[in-house]
Amino acid sequence: MRAGVLSKDEIIEFLNENFINTWIPNSELGRIPSLREPIAKRRQREGKIFDTTHPLAQAIIKGWKTGSKRGSPVDCFVISSEFELLGKQQFNELGNDSKRRELSSDVYYLTFLKEALAGTHPGLGNLILTSEHPSQEVLGTFRTPTVGYPFYNVVVIDVRSFENGGTLTIDFEVGREDGEGEIYLLDGDKEFSAEEKIPKEDILTWGWRHPGDSVQITHDFDRGQLFKLGVIGYSEEEETYINAFRVAVSVEGNQQVESPEGEDPGSDEEIPETPLSELNLVLDSTHPSQEILNIFRAPGNGYQDYTVVNIDTTAFEEDGTLIIDIHVGGADIAGSFDLFDGDAELPTEGYPTDAITSAWGIRPGKTRRIRHHFARGKVFKLGATGDWQVEKGRINAFSAKISVEALD
Repeated sequence: MRAGVLSKDEIIEFLNENFINTWIPNSELGRIPSLREPIAKRRQREGKIFDTTHPLAQAIIKGWKTGSKRGSPVDCFVISSEFELLGKQQFNELGNDSKRRELSSDVYYLTFLKEALAGTHPGLGNLILTSEHPSQEVLGTFRTPTVGYPFYNVVVIDVRSFENGGTLTIDFEVGREDGEGEIYLLDGDKEFSAEEKIPKEDILTWGWRHPGDSVQITHDFDRGQLFKLGVIGYSEEEETYINAFRVAVSVEGNQQVESPEGEDPGSDEEIPETPLSELNLVLDSTHPSQEILNIFRAPGNGYQDYTVVNIDTTAFEEDGTLIIDIHVGGADIAGSFDLFDGDAELPTEGYPTDAITSAWGIRPGKTRRIRHHFARGKVFKLGATGDWQVEKGRINAFSAKISVEALD
């Protein structure tokens, strides 16, 4: 693919042979909460039916919630004839994505379409690793099933740039809520089923961990390719649990070897209303810093539904500074974080007027720092909650490094 400008005829010929173009307003499928009730009343009044359970509508709704950033006026989805979501390109990210690939916008867009048809799932949260960027992280959530086998949280790992092969290393960390986590690595042409177990012969490697634990798995590959990493929850109890996970993926490529002359050398189900747990941290001069991985939940407009972290700094008898570095996961819901005194009663609705300091509206994939100076160590409460503007019960993961800098 050359990096110049394609002719109009080249683009039209490719599109006509492979694609059908259609436009569906976001409001008709319920993406805009404030318009759901008026549209439903309009349809009832006019006697018109719009089936949002149709597989095409469901594929589009799934696309909104996968690898998304807010603010894009137009989303381009590539959907197969079997209604499988193959790729996504947001209009607002077109310029940035084409620059990252060092291609003109028209060439990049055609490349995106061809990659979607080839099954690499561009724009759907896949990780592209290169020698310049050999590692990436994914922060997300999983839910344990109660019946059957769940829909896997799938990450496509693209290591095709490592033509001579290498070693894929995956560090999997499970959050501290209830519910164990499992990961499975498959070749890129294999599929995760929501109804059947993965055939043993398809599993390249796998791992599992209890809440709060981590595990590392590795896989050697001979030639650059695509992999699929599936994350699921596991519990022997009937109750459904939601937990966070973090996956760090890295590649160490093999050294290039000269070959003889002439030889060629990778759930949108209803979230149960289970209470979120509290976590207790104790910081002192020996252990002045700790990291946590957990989840938060959207409380509904005007309400609060905090995930609570109790932070005990009483070991610091003199001045100090509490520092909290917060990173929000990739799900399409922003997070808000409020720091309270340890004896404060956290509100269940309205603005948290008693908060010492806050960091509101941290967007998915972004990081923010909270700082608070104290004259003498005590117990604090960190409350994590979701955006008021999204559907109640939606969840996202967050990680936080919590530390104290003592006065010298």
